[in-house]
This record gives sequence, structure tokens and C-alpha cells, in this order.
Amino acid sequence: MMTNQTSVIILDFDSTIAGFQCNSQQPTKLTRSSPFHVPLSAASVVEYAASGTVEPEDNDSVLIEFPPPLTPLQRTTRALEFYKRVLPVLAAYKAKEVELNLRKTLGDATPPEEEEEMWKELDEWGSTRISETISEMRGFYVKSGQVISTRVDLFPEAYTSKLQVLQDGLEPMPFQLVEKVVRQELLDGAPLSELFASFEEEPLGSASIAQVHKATLLDGRTVAVKLQRPNVEPKLLGDVANLKRISKLLADSLPVDYYAVFSELGDALVNELDFLAEAQAMRKIDLAVRHDNDGKSCPNPPITVPLPVGELVSKRVLVMDFIEGAPLNQLSQRMEEKGIKPGSPEAKIAGRRILDGLTAAFGRMIFGAGFIHGDPHPGNIFIGNGGKVSLIDCGQFKALPRPQRVELAQLLLAVAEYQFSKGAPEAERNLANHVRGFGVTFMDGEQENDELACAVALVLFGDTGVPLPGGYSSNELSEDSPIKLIASFPQELVLMGRATVLLKGIAKRLDIPLSLAGRWNDGCLMTVEAASAPTLPLWGKSIVKGSGESTGTEGDEKIRFRQIASLFKDYAKGKGKRLAERSVDKLPTKLRSRLLEYVVERQERRDAENEK
Repeated sequence: MMTNQTSVIILDFDSTIAGFQCNSQQPTKLTRSSPFHVPLSAASVVEYAASGTVEPEDNDSVLIEFPPPLTPLQRTTRALEFYKRVLPVLAAYKAKEVELNLRKTLGDATPPEEEEEMWKELDEWGSTRISETISEMRGFYVKSGQVISTRVDLFPEAYTSKLQVLQDGLEPMPFQLVEKVVRQELLDGAPLSELFASFEEEPLGSASIAQVHKATLLDGRTVAVKLQRPNVEPKLLGDVANLKRISKLLADSLPVDYYAVFSELGDALVNELDFLAEAQAMRKIDLAVRHDNDGKSCPNPPITVPLPVGELVSKRVLVMDFIEGAPLNQLSQRMEEKGIKPGSPEAKIAGRRILDGLTAAFGRMIFGAGFIHGDPHPGNIFIGNGGKVSLIDCGQFKALPRPQRVELAQLLLAVAEYQFSKGAPEAERNLANHVRGFGVTFMDGEQENDELACAVALVLFGDTGVPLPGGYSSNELSEDSPIKLIASFPQELVLMGRATVLLKGIAKRLDIPLSLAGRWNDGCLMTVEAASAPTLPLWGKSIVKGSGESTGTEGDEKIRFRQIASLFKDYAKGKGKRLAERSVDKLPTKLRSRLLEYVVERQERRDAENEK
């Protein structure tokens, strides 16, 4: 007979079971005994619990206990395993480079076509090995792989294509484990039917930290349920601790202060592992993108953000609005399925709309609301009908204090001035001084190198198509990269840099020129003008129901005529835009293509004029 005792399943960093004794030859019974570890996959753990092999308790009484941090020995073991797999790849590239250079020196240079084929073969082998290593080891390495997958301007196609799967295509948790975590976190062990009318077993996406399932609440609302992998937190924080320790020991040998980088990313991960913090960030980001930099309501925000549903949130489970669409990394495939070819006017318009929405949203977040979303990789960006953009993951964010926001705005204005003057000496000196004033320092002998300072600013915020001053390369992996000459920089610039680099990577993938300094110019001007007059943030104000206008007081909720007029104007503008889009869709194919080509050419001419 089953009893009411409770079993505890502890998933440690190797997905093992702890606290039970098991006969490895005949794993049909698990009984409580002296603690030791039996290697089992997460699927096997749940299979044992679900099939009645946990005795004397039944399946419903089994608890999932999230594991403790890794020990120093476990962290070291993981680091050694990673380097053991990755170093041979780096060595192979170095050996191939030495071989080709030696053949050139000996007068037996390899023909260009043959050399290109050799590099392609090496890229195919290396990318496969790296992708398999990251997929198997998970942890913080997945985050690094996600960044690589977006940088088509830096890494070979073999790497960016293979690592795209890390954005939302990792091996999912078995549904039995999913069910247990949701019941434990939200329902105190009660059945899912107490909250959900339906709950799809197949996940919508499975990423490095969490996976998401579609479900229907008892009141009929369709929602997305995000839950954290039980064994992911120790790996992530352990990997970052490793990287911080190594970067501190090798500080004198590394080209950049990577200790500051990993410290900042480690702090961001702590927030990302707490879904209560993410729920608050979702509400803040939603308010930010629905208001201009001056605080005025915008009925047609550049992007949408899913919001948490009521109080259905715990540290490890989050129930939120369901977003229709496909991730950005699947956009090309979806467009081809609809007959839209890459490079066509339809594809260019969709790409421009996506990039416009993202850059506008980030400009509002940074200069209007005052914080940074640090993880805008293509797996977190959903594209709906008509190119509607949604940002679905708000786990990594950081508040940017007003003084630093003002300094950043001044820096971007200096970038815009430098680009407008085409590198005039006075503009160059001004930009270099702002870079140093923001807290960026350079290697010995380079502290007063104005061209170097300007090149760093342009890598982060400048036009993607303009050469850097001083002969520096915009490729961060190049020996001529200005990034390699940075000695230190403020931690606030880490996530900021990650966001801007990823946005520019998306622009490169969509083949659209992008100057963040130009796009964010108006917001920067407002930030500088309001430098001495701090105002209450959006989430501290009272919002007038139905208008979105901030009143600043609890009692004054009178809707003024100008607010109604503004809302009607925005509504009419949005309605007219949708009507125009539907009209274009009904045109004959050839006529529609010609019209869209004209629209694209006109937009490109306007962009060229704005950059002059």
C-alpha cells in the first residue's frame, strides 16, 4: 500500500538522482537509504517516478528539488572538459594558417580556390565540434554560442548556421518533469486541471535556461507557460565563476578586461534565473516601448511585449500572454514557404520594419525608461503577421542611472556629429574625449590616441557601412580591431555593448545599413536637455485608464480633450496604414512588386540623405 510520505528527487549538475538506493542491474525499485548518486538522465528520473518504481510513495508525492551550486572541483572539471574539446579546434586553425604562410614563403602558394576549399572544410569540422560541445555541456557556453550565431559579419556561415539551434532548439525536458515543476511551483502539488483547461506536452521552444509550453487557462485565455530547467542554475553560475577566475588570473595577458565583462553577465544571469524579477521587467519594458522618450503615450508601439498573467508567477515558473509568430532565426524559411524570396522588395520591407521596430524600442528603453535589455538574440524576437515584432524574453536587464544615461546620450550625439562632419578634427577630438569621459581606458601608449577612441565608439554605435579611422577594423576578431586595445571599461557598457552588437548583427543579416547614433539622436537630445530635471519613471506614475497618459497624481484622472484628439489621430493613422497594406496585398503580383520596389528605393534614398 502506498503511504503519504514524500520522496525528493534531486537533479544535480549531471542530472543524477540523489538520496535513493538503486540496484543498477535491475533498476526496478528505488528505496530511501544512505545518500549516494546513481547516474540517470532527467528522462529516466521521471520515468522511474511515473512508472511506480519509487517505493513506497506514489508519483504525485515526489518533489523536484533544485540543486545547490557547483563545488570548486565540479567547476574545474567542467572547465577542463570544455577546453579539452575546444582547444584542438583553435589549434587546427592556427596550424592551417602556419602551413599556408609557410607555403607562400617557400614560393609554393596554394591557389585561392584550393585555399578557400580548405578553409570551408575546416569550418565544417570545427563548427560541428563546437556545436556538439556546447549542446552537450550547456550552461553559459550556450549563451556564448547564441551570440556567435548572430554575428554573420564575424564568423563563417558554418558556425552561425549550426549554432542557431541554440536559440530555441535544445533538447526539451520530458513532459512528466514539466508537469511536476509547474504543479510544485504554482499549485502546491495539485493537478494541472485546477488551473489549466489544456496544456500542450510538446514545447513551443526549448532554450538554455527554460522551455515554453502553450496552454489554456480555465477562463479560456491562451497563455505561454515558461519554466526553468531544474539543473541549469548551478551550471550557468559555475561557468561564469570559472570565467571570472580565469580572466582575473590572466588579466595581464588578455586584450580586454574580461573580468568586468563576466562580472556584469554574472549579475544579469542572477536576474534571468528569477522569474519574479523577469515579470517585473516585462511590465517595465512594456511601459517603456508604449511611451515616447518624452513620456507621451504611443498607441502603436514599435514592438509588443508579453505580460505576466495575474500573479501566476514563481521564481521558476511564469505564465504570460501567448504571442503568435515565429522567431527571427526562422523568418527566412517562413518567408520562402510563402513564396517571398530573399532580396525581394517584400523581404526588404519586412526586414526594415523589423529593424526599425527593434531600434526604436531599444532607444525608448535606454533613454526614456533608463534600463537595458541585454539579450535580444533572434530566438527571443518573434515576428508575427505583417512584420509585427515581439520581444519575448526579458530576463536580462539592467537599470542605467540618470548620470550615466546622460553621459551615454552625449557620447552618441558626439558619434552623430563625427559622422556628419566626416571625421573633422574638432569632431574627432570631441568624440574621443566623450569616450574617455564615459570611463573607457586604453593600453599603455594608446591613452591619447583619438583615432582609437573614435573607432571604439563607432564599432558600438556608428554606421555599419563606414570605415573606421586609423585603419582599424570593425571585425572584433581581427588583429586590427580597436577593441583589442581597450584596457578597461565601465560595467554598464557590457550589456549595452552586447545589445548594440547584436542589433548590428541582425542588421547585417537583414542586409540593412544601421547607425544607432542616428536612430537614437532625438532621444539623446531629450536626455541631455533634461539632465538637471529628473522626473518620476513611468512605472511610478498613475496611468489614466483607457488613454495611457501619465498624470503623476492618484486623484487627477480627468481625460483632457487633447488626449482624446491625439488618440483619435493615432487611431486614424493606424487604421489608414492597415487599409493601405490590405489594398497593396490585393494588387496583381507584378504591380505589387513594382510598387514595393519604389517604396524600398525611396526609403534607401531617404536613408542616404540622412547620413550626409
